[in-house]
Amino acid sequence: MIFFILAQLVSWISNILIILLLVRSVLSWIVYSGYRNRYNYTLGRIFRILTALTEPLVAPVRRFISRFVNTGPIDFAPLATFFIIIIVSRILTGIFYALM
Repeated sequence: MIFFILAQLVSWISNILIILLLVRSVLSWIVYSGYRNRYNYTLGRIFRILTALTEPLVAPVRRFISRFVNTGPIDFAPLATFFIIIIVSRILTGIFYALM
């Protein structure tokens, strides 16, 4: 029973992190596009909050990628973090389900 709960918890947390990363990526396109309207301040605040929540996961991946590849102005770290979260989540849930 405990392994089922742990597997569900890992799945739930990884889904939340993936959603946060996706929303952060979309908001970065909007905030940095230069389009000015009355909602840009609110979107900027939401973007800063999401960046503060996800940056501890994205920053190590960004440092690792920058050692090997110069991507220029395009930041692939959120995308790589997205895939890492999926892989780790599937491995952990598979282990927990196997232990049941």
